[in-house]
Amino acid sequence: MARRGPDRRSPASLMAMMATGSEPALTPGETARQASRTVIDVGAAFGHEASFAETGRRLGLAPWAFYFGARAGVLGQVDADVVTAVCGFFAPGFVRPAWQAALAAAAPAALVSEDVRLCVTWARRHLAGLPGIERLADLAGRVVGAADATSRGLFAAWRAWPDPAGDPAARAGLALLRLREHRGGGHLLAVSAEGLTPLEAILAGPGPAKAAANGWDPPYPAVTGEDTQRLDAAGRRTDALAGMAYACLDTAERTELVSLLQAAHQRVSNEG
Repeated sequence: MARRGPDRRSPASLMAMMATGSEPALTPGETARQASRTVIDVGAAFGHEASFAETGRRLGLAPWAFYFGARAGVLGQVDADVVTAVCGFFAPGFVRPAWQAALAAAAPAALVSEDVRLCVTWARRHLAGLPGIERLADLAGRVVGAADATSRGLFAAWRAWPDPAGDPAARAGLALLRLREHRGGGHLLAVSAEGLTPLEAILAGPGPAKAAANGWDPPYPAVTGEDTQRLDAAGRRTDALAGMAYACLDTAERTELVSLLQAAHQRVSNEG
């Protein structure tokens, strides 16, 4: 789903404004908004690596089958309708065959273990040398622990999954994955609260190409101005819902976390 971009000011300027009082302190909701680009992009970056598709092929799975098996396998051997509900923005007829293929190939826990391995390997390769990585892991981990899991079943299941390692890069990578699921679950709630279906939200945001990629068949309903306004409102509501978790940090800690997250995003972007 489309999101507003991150604050383009540098981490140093954010810290300076906090110190001089030239801008209001970061609220939890504003923290979530400024963190969103990193949470969305870096939290899923390992899934765009060639190793992700290669692991799926090794298991005999097509890319989408491995995607749903690895992401939703934390729920166990549930029906495909459950996977459709928690993943939200995919057509039911697209999810079912992929999920069934995943269950036929391996136990859900085995698929999740592969997903975690890929996430941790990616994080160690790209984040281990980041200045402040231990602090990032600690702060992000606290936000994960404080987050409300109500109506966010996929996030709750991922939070309950045991961490395989305690090094800072691994903890940071998994914390970002979990925060992405938390924000994604909140976005589903916000979209619904604004009176949009998942398909309508996609069409009002990324557009028809994304709808097709997520398995929705044309013809698609026309996007109205009201749809666009509702999606904008859903984005603001998403920031507010996600922001509740960041209230566990004080203002200085929220500012520090935003700075560290923006540095992580910049590092990953520079690496291509």
